[in-house]
This record gives sequence, structure tokens and C-alpha cells, in this order.
Amino acid sequence: MLLRTRITLILGAAILLIGCGVHLIGQAEQRSQADRLAQIAVTLQTSLWESLVQQRLPALEDEAAAVAAVLAREAPDLERVAVADIVDSDLTKATVQVINRTAGFVAANSPLLSARPLVDQKVLDRLSSDRGGLSGVRQDTPDRFVILAVAPVIVDEQIVGAVSASSDASDLLAALSRELGEPAYLLSPRGRLATGTDPELWGRAQASIDRRLSSPRFIDVGTQSYFAAPIPLTDIAGGRAGTLVALRDVSASRAEARQTQSRGLIAIAMLAVIIVIGAYLVMRQAFKPLEGAVSALDALAKGDFSKPLDAGGAAEISRIGKAVTVFRRNAVRLVEQDDAIARQRRRQERVIRRELERLATLLDETGRAEILGDLSGALNTQDDGTARSHAELATLATLLQRMSHRIASQHGRLTNLIEELRASISTRERLAAIEQELDIARALQTSFLPKELPPHPSFEVFGLMQSAKEVGGDFFDAFLIDPDRLAIVVADVSGKGVPAALFMAISRTLVRANADGAREPAQTITRVNEVLAADNDQMMFVTLFYGVLDLSNGEFTTVNAGHNPPYLVRGGKVVALPRASAPALGVVEDISYPQTTQTLMPEDLVFVFTDGVTEAFDEEERAYGENRLTSHLEEHSAGLSAHEVATSVRDDVLKFEGAADQADDITCFALRFKGGARPASTKKPAG
Repeated sequence: MLLRTRITLILGAAILLIGCGVHLIGQAEQRSQADRLAQIAVTLQTSLWESLVQQRLPALEDEAAAVAAVLAREAPDLERVAVADIVDSDLTKATVQVINRTAGFVAANSPLLSARPLVDQKVLDRLSSDRGGLSGVRQDTPDRFVILAVAPVIVDEQIVGAVSASSDASDLLAALSRELGEPAYLLSPRGRLATGTDPELWGRAQASIDRRLSSPRFIDVGTQSYFAAPIPLTDIAGGRAGTLVALRDVSASRAEARQTQSRGLIAIAMLAVIIVIGAYLVMRQAFKPLEGAVSALDALAKGDFSKPLDAGGAAEISRIGKAVTVFRRNAVRLVEQDDAIARQRRRQERVIRRELERLATLLDETGRAEILGDLSGALNTQDDGTARSHAELATLATLLQRMSHRIASQHGRLTNLIEELRASISTRERLAAIEQELDIARALQTSFLPKELPPHPSFEVFGLMQSAKEVGGDFFDAFLIDPDRLAIVVADVSGKGVPAALFMAISRTLVRANADGAREPAQTITRVNEVLAADNDQMMFVTLFYGVLDLSNGEFTTVNAGHNPPYLVRGGKVVALPRASAPALGVVEDISYPQTTQTLMPEDLVFVFTDGVTEAFDEEERAYGENRLTSHLEEHSAGLSAHEVATSVRDDVLKFEGAADQADDITCFALRFKGGARPASTKKPAG
């Protein structure tokens, strides 16, 4: 892009920015004026509305006070019959309603007020604190606001009820509309239209208004523009009763403002176009000789010394021609000098290359191939097919330095390699011992898992465990204590490897050994904890869930020692059994574990798991979580066997993890209770 074109564009952009700035300043001034006018309009509307309300309230206050005084004398207990006679008497001329001390309806002189009281408990509380009357605005029905005065009924210095005198606010709204000369509306606290002087206009304008009109704004309705100034109304109880809104027609003034803005923008644009065109024509004529000089210099840079130079133009152009001539003579000398330097450099390169190739034979095969490849690339690179790069000598020097370092480091690597070979022999022996230990732990862990119980008409159980490492810390068990009682165990042992496997074996053996002699599951777990916590120098522990199911009546008694709470699935709904209220086993001595009991119904499913299920993470570090587990159980439990439920949860967790590493052992155990029936004789399986 030519220089004159760039200068012209910059000038045009500057003019446009100045014009936009002026336009924005004008808009800011217009907004400021609009805000001031809006404040004036809100103040005027507020003053008129309050004046109209104050004109109406004295009569309502006097009538409410008069009825309250009569009720205090003649019907102190606010008997319904006596109150109705007083309210319907000549004493009342407005709409009157009587409520008792609990905000309950007593009587009214209008059927419209028989549905619900206008005075609620909040108003009665304010009456009790102020000991005087209250007045203000209140929304009676979705399409009706009232002006309301409330007086307390006081008997023996106690407020036994209240009397409200009210009148429809529609006539006040009509009076306000006449005073302002524009339609007015009353809106509910949620922004719904209750009443207005021109409902049709509001219906057309509502699409341009948000639900809760909170500040003054302009509203376009078809071709007309209106200014809406909302005024919040305070309820008699102190809250917000609604909003008073008036729509002022400002179509003419807004149209005139838009026309003025359009004319200003058009004028600025036309002025910018004229200035830019004029500047471009002036610079085009002034820059023409300079462009010829630039063309000649460009030819010299490409080696063309025959480009003619126009000597015309101002004095500056003449000086540029003389400078180009001097530049051409010096360029010829530089070309001759470069040729001589190139010949000398080629002789030096041949000597250096022979020495580098001889030294490369001392390196290993990999280092020799790398050095010779770099050397060949550096010497074969040519500029324009004739002269080599000035950086080639520096490259050769760098190659010499790298080769020296390679020879020294190669000797060091050979020494280190001997030491590494010695260390690897010792490491291999240790790895063999570790693998033998892991084999023992895997065999122990496999032997701990229970054998499959024979089919039973009263229940169905199935458990599975998928270790995250070579040896896991989870285990589960299921066995019949006697023909009427089934015991289930799911646990998670701290630590990994052979120590965890041995601790697992001890825990499982203790549970089975104490299950027969204990009357309650809590006694079994308490005895197991006493043994594990005693002399626990390694500070190992196990979280455990232990449950005993009475097959005759479905009574399920459980003990939770710091374990995840299991889920009970009944009729497609999933609820969590009570959470753990006691620590893990092996942590605290001399502690009695509590137990809880619930009754299982036929086809109820109990699902027990370890934290490897809910704390599984996907590739984005998101946890599987309890919500996903409960949703899965709700969708995949009805009509499925215990085997199918446990397997489906395990598969869903693995699918959720995807390519992420398994964070912890995954253990799933499902118990399906089928009812109280059991076979005539059932043998206790071998542990």
C-alpha cells in the first residue's frame, strides 16, 4: 500500500473517530436530560398520587375507628351475630371488615370481603406494637387494589381484633390519569396488571416491558413511543404492595431527536468524505517524484544498476539521485570483495572437514552418524548456487565443540553403564521378592471372598470386587448364622499389599467367629473391635458394614463402622440407610457400636458398596458421585437379580471412568429379599 494511501486512510479514520466522539457526547447529554425529566415525572406522579390517597384516608380512618369503638363496647368477644349487626348498621358507609386476634374473618358488610381478610397477622403485629391505627394501600384481589384504614378493637387494654374500612383504588387511578393527561396503571408485586385506565394500550406495550418494571424507560408500541415512570407502592404491612405506572406519549419529541441525530451523522460523514478526497489528491501530486526515486532504489537492491532515475522534482529528489550513484559504485566493490572471501573460505572448509571426519571415527556409531550428517548439511548449503553462508564457519566451530563434548561424555557414559549394570542385578532380585509377596497377597485375597451360597427361596445375594492395583483392600462376605438368619459383610481395609491382606483375613475371621455367639449384630462388631484395637501397633483400621437379616419376618439389623451408607431400593425408589455414627474398627478401644433395624419388604433390594464406586473419576477429574449411583439404581433394579444389579453398577462405573486410571477398588454387593419362606433344612456353608 502506498504511503499516500496510508496517510489518507489514517486521516479519514481520525475524522470518523472525532465525529463518533461528538455523537457519543451528544447522546450522553440527551440521556442526562432524559434522566432529569424522568426524575421530575416520578416526583410529580408520586406527589399527585399521595395527595389523592390522603384525601380519601381521613373518612376511612374515622369510620374504622368508630366501628372499632362500638365493637369494643357491645361485642367485646367479637361474637359473630353481634358483630354482623354492628357492621350492617347505619354506622358504616364504606366497605367494612372485622377480623379476630388470629387474623380470622368475623364479619363484613360486602360479599366481596367474605372470601378472605384484608388484614393479616403482620398488620395485627404492627397494630400491637404501635397501639394505633394503620392506613395505606393493599392489593385485595389480582385485579383490585384498595385504600385501607385499620383500627384495633381494644378491650381491657388488649387487642381482641381489628376493623378495616376500605374503598376501591380504581377511582383514584382515574383521577390521577385525568390530572396527568395520560393513562395510569396499578401492577401487582409480580408485575401483573391489576387495573388501569387504558388496558388495551397496556396489552400492546407489555411485550416491550420486562416482568418487573423497576426504572423509568422508553417503550415503543408500533409507531408510537411512550415514557413509563414506575412508582413503588408500600403495603400497609410495610412490604411492597405493587407499582403505579403512567405511560406518557413522547412520540413527537423522540422522532424529532432521532431526526436531529441522523442529520448530524450525515453531515459528519459528508465532511469526512470531502476532507479525505481532497487530502488524497494533494498528496498524490506531491509524492509522485518521490515514488520514482523509490523505484530506482528498489532496482539497485535487486542488482539492476541500469534503472534510470528521474532527476526532476524538488531539491530533495536531486540529492536522492546523487546518493543512488554513490551506492551503485560501492555495491560493485562489495561484490568483488565477496568473491575473494568466498574462495578463501572454501579452502578453509576443506581442511576443517578432513579433521572433523577423522575425529568422528572416535565416537560411537550414533554420535558419528549425527556429526557427519550435520557436517554434510553445513558444507553443502549454498546461497544462490555460488556462495556459501557466512554462518558456515561458525557452524563448523560449533560442530568441533560438540564433538569434543561427545568424546568426553561417551567415556563417562561407559563408566556409568558399568555401575548401572551392577545396580540392575540387585534391583532384579528385589523385584522378584516383591512379585512373590504380591502373589501371596493375591492368593490370600482370593481365598477370603465367599463361595457362592446355594439357591434360597427367601433371598438372593451376589458380590464382586475389582481391584485398582495388584492387591486390593476391599472384601465382602455372606453366610448363614443359622437357618433363620443371614449375615452380610462389606469392608474396606486401610493400606495395600500383604499387611492389608492379613488384616483383612483377621477381620473376616473375627466377624465369622463372633457372629454365632452374639445375640445382636452390635455385640459382634463391638467384640471384633476390641480384638483389632488391642495392640494395633501398625495403626491399621477397617471400615465395615455388617447386617443380619431375619428370613422369617424381613427384620434387617445393621451396624455401620465408618462405612459408606448402603442404599435400599423399594418400588423403584432409592433411599440411603442411616449413615455411620461410629468410627472404623481398630481405631478406638472400649467403644460400644450402635445398631439400627428396619423391616425389608418382599422384592426389596439392599445395595452395599465401597468408596471406589462413588469416588471413581473420569478423564476430566469429575467424580461418579452418589447422585449418579442412585439414578442408576432407580433405572436398573426393577426385575433384575442381585447378580445383574451388582454387575450393571460395576460396568457403569468402568464406562464412566473411560480411559482414566481406576482410582480405588470397586466393590458391589446386592441382597434381594424375596419373602419369609425358607427350605426345611439349610446347612451353613463352610467359611
